[in-house]
Amino acid sequence: MVNLQFKGMLLASAGIGVLSFDALLVRLADADASVIAFYRGLFMGVIMLFVWLIKGEKDVIPRAKKELFIILTIALISGIGTSLFVFSVKYTVAANTVVFLATSSFFGAVFSYLILKEKIKKATAVAIGVSFLGVVIIFGNSFSIGGNLLGDFLGILLAVFMGLQLTLLRKFTHFSHYFIISASGFFLMFIMYFIADDVFDISSKSLFWLFLMGLMQVVAMFLIYGSTKFISSAEIGVFSTIETTFAPVWLWLFIGEIPPSLTFIGGVFVISAIFINAYPQIKKRTK
Repeated sequence: MVNLQFKGMLLASAGIGVLSFDALLVRLADADASVIAFYRGLFMGVIMLFVWLIKGEKDVIPRAKKELFIILTIALISGIGTSLFVFSVKYTVAANTVVFLATSSFFGAVFSYLILKEKIKKATAVAIGVSFLGVVIIFGNSFSIGGNLLGDFLGILLAVFMGLQLTLLRKFTHFSHYFIISASGFFLMFIMYFIADDVFDISSKSLFWLFLMGLMQVVAMFLIYGSTKFISSAEIGVFSTIETTFAPVWLWLFIGEIPPSLTFIGGVFVISAIFINAYPQIKKRTK
């Protein structure tokens, strides 16, 4: 049991560690947000489709029209969420985006109450309040310095979409992750093709960073999905603080982007909220 739990912890930390480079890659791509989102979707869709074909998984597309509609809806929500991450990073301090993204588990708790009829536990309710305080601090900072409000709003919207996506995946566990990830990438590519001015006006250097971004996204998803077999969602939530902590570090080391001090303060509240929510479940599991 201990070895399996350690394996799950290793997979989760590795997967989220890979994701912590995401915001840096958006900066390094140095292109319009819609163009970045287009190629991110393209490479995600193609790479996951290739893996799906190599894997040889059959019957991934539901035959019933209702189920097909649901799985395509989840893929669309995932694709929109991916685009929101890119646009948020482009229009605000990247550290703000990853802090907002960390609150997705709390939006997931709300959607679980509405969709799955799961009661919100006291610890989760307290954690939601604490994380909301952290979000207010970051938003207050954006009001004072100006220019970041759009990106911050998109970051919150990103957390909402991510929370909804995770809830729907929990409700429909029999759906293929291969199909959802691949379809979400192609949805994103299709939408951005009509939004971007010219998706083919991009340098080879930017294209390299975007390919790396799509590849790392697929690797991270595989690792995180694999960790769910061995540890609880609460424990995975704790490991999500890796991205919140290290993404600003990579941005500072490689391109010198330093987040405002209030972003750190707000981030402390959000990280504390994740531990408040996870502790009772981890303690119960340990016993």
